[in-house]
Amino acid sequence: MELNERIASARQKLWKGKPFQRIRKSAPVRFLGWATAICGAHPVRTRVFLILLYRLLLDVLYLTVLSPLFAYSGFTAALRPLTYGCSLLAVVIFAPLIAELNGDDSASSILCTFLNYLYFIPLTSYFGCRGTVEAWFFLTVLLYWGLLLFWQFQLPVLRLKPLPVHHISVIMTVLTVCACLLVLFVSGRYAGFRFTLNFWDVYGIRAEAAGYRIPALLSYPLSMMKIILPVVLLYWLRKKKYLIVAVICVVYIFLFSIDALKSIFLFLFLALAGYLFYRRWMLRWAPGLFCLLTCASIAEEKALGSFYLTNFLIRRVMYVPAQLAEKYASFFRENPLNLFREGIMGKFSFEPIYSTTIPRVLGEYLNAPEMSANNGLLGDMFANLPVVLGLLVMPLILILCFRLLDLVSESLAPRVLLPFCVFFAITFINASWTTTLLSHGFLAACVLLYIFPKEEVLPQ
Repeated sequence: MELNERIASARQKLWKGKPFQRIRKSAPVRFLGWATAICGAHPVRTRVFLILLYRLLLDVLYLTVLSPLFAYSGFTAALRPLTYGCSLLAVVIFAPLIAELNGDDSASSILCTFLNYLYFIPLTSYFGCRGTVEAWFFLTVLLYWGLLLFWQFQLPVLRLKPLPVHHISVIMTVLTVCACLLVLFVSGRYAGFRFTLNFWDVYGIRAEAAGYRIPALLSYPLSMMKIILPVVLLYWLRKKKYLIVAVICVVYIFLFSIDALKSIFLFLFLALAGYLFYRRWMLRWAPGLFCLLTCASIAEEKALGSFYLTNFLIRRVMYVPAQLAEKYASFFRENPLNLFREGIMGKFSFEPIYSTTIPRVLGEYLNAPEMSANNGLLGDMFANLPVVLGLLVMPLILILCFRLLDLVSESLAPRVLLPFCVFFAITFINASWTTTLLSHGFLAACVLLYIFPKEEVLPQ
């Protein structure tokens, strides 16, 4: 008998022994056993239930915590039965599709799953609880999301065979050294080796960073560092070279300290947490984990009087993009479309319509000139295309982008892939798809993940 079988047999005998008889017969343990059996037998139905529960918990948080604290910034509450009922009905209709998508292991499905939990469901909550959002906007949201899920389910998933790289260690070593030297050089030259973990007072650093005159030869590679450093970090973590991992973490904080972009530090946290703590069941029961996060946010405010979870995770990551999507829709109903002049079309020498970037234009529209109101997905569509054309084109473009991750993720360990899916879900929510592909490193991530060492595929 193999060692694993002996251990399993010993555990089974111990569990059936007299010391555990009372525990096994107790009501909480029996209830937990029944709940586990039901969830295991009907995972899609359980996820549908958790999705609906997640939406209701978001409503409670919006009405009791978020709106009282942030009504001054537009998060007002006005419950109207018809509006609220329509928003709930939308979740009921889409929940089975979201639950089915949540059961798929492909990279694009994981990315779309997090888009649903971080964007679509909070957006329905924003529409239902705020009560004053225009109906045409919400109808556009439903059509957009329906087409996005349609293309996700219909387009085939293609994969490239893993690249047989024999010198991957040399490549990763050179990449690690070059990335660290570049970050340290820019940090020393322009930021005086600033090293900070202050996430609350970042605007002063950003204002200073806006004045840096970093040449394009350095600025473009530097923008890729938030992707390259996590990849090499995961590589050395996989090799159990913990000293190198520690050095990369320190360099990554120097990178964050250059311009204090919170998304940079978020990726470091995702990469480490995903690799060290991810278990397969976590993705399967993602709606349950989001329910726990929402409950923790409510409990923090009620018990401690603080609202860090609500402010930094719920409001900033989920509700602000929903609010900005509505503002984009309103602004570009009355003003000329940008037609991707800041992205693809700008490369063909199309003259800009606006004197500054679209996020800055929206900041001025919201009476906050210092604000850069970045928005992706719906905001990207409203800013650049007529609504009808955008509904036909944009969901398809996004799913084709997501399929690029499918191409390179054959046999890639889930704990390596998951942080990238979560990070780029957040990035697509907050930035134009063209910006995400290039400036935010989506294409670079695809190339690096393609050469990343893959898991060995065991014979069936």
